[in-house]
Amino acid sequence: MASYEGVLSRIHCQSPRSNHNDPTRPELDVVTLRWDGEQVARRDMGTGEGWTLDVTRPLPGPATVEVVVRPNVDGSVEDVIGTVVLSEDLVGRGIPATDFHVARFDEAGAQYQLTYKVQVVSDPVNAPPPVG
Repeated sequence: MASYEGVLSRIHCQSPRSNHNDPTRPELDVVTLRWDGEQVARRDMGTGEGWTLDVTRPLPGPATVEVVVRPNVDGSVEDVIGTVVLSEDLVGRGIPATDFHVARFDEAGAQYQLTYKVQVVSDPVNAPPPVG
């Protein structure tokens, strides 16, 4: 039986939720990615910023990834602006241009997109025989 892993590749901020109207400070969000509730990435992001992620995890079953943002100002609250469910149903055909999926989120005044994929790690049926 094949095993799988989920890969979070990139997140892009089209428009942050932050809107403090202070021209001396950039509009920034604190962006957190949670994989089945566990924080796997966190960073400040502003308009037009992209962030190449290095998050790869085993996928023994479906996993939920949440994109959470909050303005980078004291007293602000977090909003889950979107989720994706990673499962073996999302495995591509080995063609990089088609293996990745893009989820777009437009919630709570924030616009982000997350690029991700699911890939086969091993497939004993199609594995080459051991060299001996």
